[in-house]
Amino acid sequence: MTKVLVIGAKGQLGQSFQYWAPHFPHFKFFFKDLPEFNLFDENQVEQFFNTTNINIVINCAAYTGVDSAEDEPQKAQKLNVEAIGSLCELSKNFGFKLIHYSTDYVFDGTANTPYREEHPPSPIGVYGKTKEEGETIMKTAGIDGWIIRTSWLFSLYGKNFVNTIFSLLQKKDEINVVNDQLGSPTYALDLADSTLRALDQNSIICGVQVYHFTNTGKTTWYGFADKIKQLTNISCNVHPVETSVYPTKAKRPKYSVLSCEKIKKEFNLNPRSWELALEDCLKKIK
Repeated sequence: MTKVLVIGAKGQLGQSFQYWAPHFPHFKFFFKDLPEFNLFDENQVEQFFNTTNINIVINCAAYTGVDSAEDEPQKAQKLNVEAIGSLCELSKNFGFKLIHYSTDYVFDGTANTPYREEHPPSPIGVYGKTKEEGETIMKTAGIDGWIIRTSWLFSLYGKNFVNTIFSLLQKKDEINVVNDQLGSPTYALDLADSTLRALDQNSIICGVQVYHFTNTGKTTWYGFADKIKQLTNISCNVHPVETSVYPTKAKRPKYSVLSCEKIKKEFNLNPRSWELALEDCLKKIK
């Protein structure tokens, strides 16, 4: 039986893996998070790996506050860079494969066609820069694993765009949402499921491969919010605005659509549209 450790089990992606775990009975899952599992507590971590023969580590832990990273670069660096270095060292010492998640924010958003895996990263904020640094460490560590970039992650768990907008629609008569940033929403349940399906059919992982995964289609944040309104039949008015009307500390990429052809082809995956994924998510929330 393949032993799989999921780090960051309390986050929305970690909880999504917990949702699917019973559907993959030939994987034995270990779900860990702070405080009982601290990557920077060398004794604690080594004791765990010494006593548990882990085959695959899925790292769902990250510093994801795009704006707060501008104020807390050291915290972002610790989680998104130093922690990856620690995981790579552990991978070399204990022989497990590492699955790590990255982001569309490693790109600057100046493209007008979907970003492929080999497109040179060019992040424009602290968050994106730390995620790109983490990628570089993993790519050059001499280990086996996957880096899976995703974008606009949402789910029924925790704080994310869907939960925030759903709450605002119920509380307010009207809201403004940015309409000049284009991307592909990704349902955390679909990302977790597809990761496990890919692992299920390909146990041989040599070197570090980079993949992109999102739900199909693209939209703006306004389009995303308006679809939430449509599917929930809430009367709140949703107005499109330009990014300049809603200034944020961190600059956002204007275009961050990812090409997912590589992962779809290699693992015969057929992700559903973001609209269908959103409909499923809202049904579970309600």
